[in-house]
Amino acid sequence: MNNKKSIFIVDAMLGKIAKKLRLLGYDSLYSSNIEDEELLRIAKEENRILITKDLPLSEKAKKQQIATIQITKDGEIDQFLQIIEKANLEKCTINGSSSRCPVCNGELQVTEKNNVFCKIPTGVFEKMNKFWTCIKCGKIYWEGTHIKNLQKFTRELNDRLS
Repeated sequence: MNNKKSIFIVDAMLGKIAKKLRLLGYDSLYSSNIEDEELLRIAKEENRILITKDLPLSEKAKKQQIATIQITKDGEIDQFLQIIEKANLEKCTINGSSSRCPVCNGELQVTEKNNVFCKIPTGVFEKMNKFWTCIKCGKIYWEGTHIKNLQKFTRELNDRLS
C-alpha cells in the first residue's frame, strides 16, 4: 500500500484516530453509529482498509478478504505506529493543502482571505493569512492551536519511527 493512496474505514471505537488520519491527509470514513455489516460492506465495495479494535469484527473482515488493521495497543502513538507499519505508510506530515476535513472527510481547498471575512472570528481574520474550506461541508480551517498539537503528535510519532 502506498502513502496517500491508502484509504481507510475506521470503526466507532477509534474516532480520534479517524480525525487524525484525515488531518494527515488520509481518506478515512468514520461514523460513530455504523453497524458492523455496513462497515464491512463499504470496506469491501470501496476497497478500504478497515481499522478496528474489535477482534470478532477483524476476524469477520479477514474471512471476507477485507484488508484489516487490528489495533491492539492503547496509546494513540502506539496505535498510529501499528497503522503505519501495517499500511506501509511514510512518515507523517502536516500540510493544510493535503489535509482532509476532520468533520466530514471532504477535501480542503485553499480559500482567499477576503472570502472568509464575515465567516470567522475577527481576531483569527486579523492574525491568520492562510485559510482552507471543505468542499463537502463548507467548514473553514486555519492553522490554529489544533495544528500545533497535531505537529507535536507527528513529531513524537516520527521520532518513534526513526
